[in-house]
Amino acid sequence: MNFEISDLLFPGFTKKALRELDSSYGIEFFYEFGKDYYWNEEVAAWGERSLSIHGPCVALNLADAKQKNYAKVWDKTFAYAKKVKADFVVVHTNEELPASEEQEAVQARVIRRLRKVVNLGQKYGVQVLIENVGLRPKESLLFDLAEYIALFDIFPEAGALLDTGHANVNGWEIPAVVEALGDKLKACHIHDNDGLGDAHLPLGEGNIDWKAYFAAVKKFAPQSTQVLEYCCGFSDTQSLEEHLAGLKKKYRLK
Repeated sequence: MNFEISDLLFPGFTKKALRELDSSYGIEFFYEFGKDYYWNEEVAAWGERSLSIHGPCVALNLADAKQKNYAKVWDKTFAYAKKVKADFVVVHTNEELPASEEQEAVQARVIRRLRKVVNLGQKYGVQVLIENVGLRPKESLLFDLAEYIALFDIFPEAGALLDTGHANVNGWEIPAVVEALGDKLKACHIHDNDGLGDAHLPLGEGNIDWKAYFAAVKKFAPQSTQVLEYCCGFSDTQSLEEHLAGLKKKYRLK
C-alpha cells in the first residue's frame, strides 16, 4: 500500500522538515501556495519519491460564476504536475456555495467547468482525481453521495479521491463508499474527526472506524494511494514515521 504525506502538516517555514521524510513515502503538496522556483527547490531536495499535487482550493472556486480565470490557473497547475511527474492532481468541485443560486444551476456550472479541467489534465497527460468536498454543517455540500459517485459516469477519464474527514462529517458510510467506487478510487485523504467538523486529526483521534476502512480498502481498492492529510499532531518526520509504522502494524498494512 502506497502512503504519501500531505504538506498540510508542515506549513510555511516548517516545510523543510519534509526533506527528512523517508523516501519510501511520497509527498502531496499544495501547489497554489508557492511559486515555481520555490517548488523546484523543494522537489529537488525531496529526492526520488512519488509526488502528487493538491490543486487550487483557496483562491479558486469552480462554483463561483464570477471567477473566470479558472482555466488559466488549472493549465499552469497541470503544466507543473507534468514537469515533476506527479502521479495525480486533486480537484475540488467547489468551495463555498453562492447564496442566491439554485443548487441545480451551480451543479451544472461546476460540471461544465470540470469538463474543461479534466480535458486540460488529459492535454498534459496528468491523472485528474475528483475529491468529495463540501460539509453539510457549513451548507457547502454541492454533490451528495449518489451525485458524487455519478460524476465518474460523466467523467470516466477521471479518478476518485475519497476524503475520509469530509465523508465522516457528511454521515457517509465510508467502507460502503470505498466499495462503491472500487477501481475508480485512486487515492484517499485519510484523517480523523468527531463527525462534527473537518479537524484533520491523526488517525485514531476521532470516531472513524479505521479497522473497517482499511479492510474495505484492502478488498475493494488496494490500488489507492493513502495520503495522510493531517494538520496537527507532529512537528517532525521521525515521530510521523513512527506513527505510520504503528498504523501498518495495527491494521496489517503492507
